[in-house]
Amino acid sequence: MKKYTPDTIQLFFVPMMGILIMVPLTALIFGPFSQYLSQAIANGLVSLLALSSVLTGVVFAAVWPFLVVLGVHWGITPIQLDNLARGGDPLNAMAAGATFAQMGIAFGIFLRYRKNKDLSSLSLAGTVSGIVAGVTEPILYGFILRYRRLIPILIVSSAVGGGLVGLFGAEMYSYAFNSVLTIPAYGPIPQYVFSVAVSFVVGTVLTFIFGLGKEADATIATESSNGGTNETAEEVEAEAEANDKEELVEGTQIDIASPLDGELIPLSAVEDEVFSSEAMGQGDAIIPTDGKLVAPFDGKIASVFPTKHAIGLTDENGIELLIHIGMDTVQLEGKHFTNHVEKGQMIKQGDALITFDVAAIKEAGYSVVSPVIVTNTNDFKQVASEKSRHVTPGDKIMTVVK
Repeated sequence: MKKYTPDTIQLFFVPMMGILIMVPLTALIFGPFSQYLSQAIANGLVSLLALSSVLTGVVFAAVWPFLVVLGVHWGITPIQLDNLARGGDPLNAMAAGATFAQMGIAFGIFLRYRKNKDLSSLSLAGTVSGIVAGVTEPILYGFILRYRRLIPILIVSSAVGGGLVGLFGAEMYSYAFNSVLTIPAYGPIPQYVFSVAVSFVVGTVLTFIFGLGKEADATIATESSNGGTNETAEEVEAEAEANDKEELVEGTQIDIASPLDGELIPLSAVEDEVFSSEAMGQGDAIIPTDGKLVAPFDGKIASVFPTKHAIGLTDENGIELLIHIGMDTVQLEGKHFTNHVEKGQMIKQGDALITFDVAAIKEAGYSVVSPVIVTNTNDFKQVASEKSRHVTPGDKIMTVVK
């Protein structure tokens, strides 16, 4: 809808229409479907439990986090309450395998990336919230769904713990969330503790071994080189280059030049989830060293934000590029920014678009990390970023393949 809506009404019209479409769909289709799916899953579990408690534990613990994501896990609650009324519930005890597996994954991230301040602090906080309160959503949404390499680790470590719970016949005797503090609600306690401890350890070990992927691992190499390890500067640089290199698919390749002077970083490293999740499109980001934004290609000004902190461009190939200067800088309401172009104006590569005061923006408490995003990514076969390095205006920062 953003593509076909005039800029003058886009700000309110697109979300309004989104609500008008999605609310009836939620009430008439998605809501009932979720209810039927929950009931089907619950009935399947009852049948599976009658067949084999070990198999039930393996399957139930492995799929439990994904039931949570879909929101259909509440369909299991009536069965759990009925089981409690009959003396004890094995299902919640089996789900503990998944809960403690997520805690283990978070702890594995902390151990492997303890030199990365952001990853270590987030993973440790997730581990503590899980252990103390049984709250694992920060781990599930913040790490596991973001770094897909963790999904098979989650399945394996959850299944092992859930299977052991089923093997030992552990049950929950009073309703509680799975955490260390609620262990007395389960029994037999030694067998239950052993089962969830195995989930935790397997999740920790596998995560520590396999890690989050090349982008996160590149931070280890950088931190290590700064800390004086045995790696040479050439080895660190070669490793970073290998990690950043992306093989291009076949097609017409269009190079996008840097609009700024600064440090090129992956979009995933941007602290704002809207950009790092690539929800707005693929691209990369630049930490500018000066405050001059220039045109990265010949084209046309598609939009200029009233607050001057962002600008939209299009080129002859149909690439729609958004350049967003800083994080949350819309709150500056144009202060420290000077615009040099207007909507509809034709531009040449290197033309000045916006100038801004880097020092003043930082002093005001805002990050100057600037995403450069192809907002119509789905119109192309590939958007491939260059390796992280210092760039100047005119240097290639990404390749778009038609």
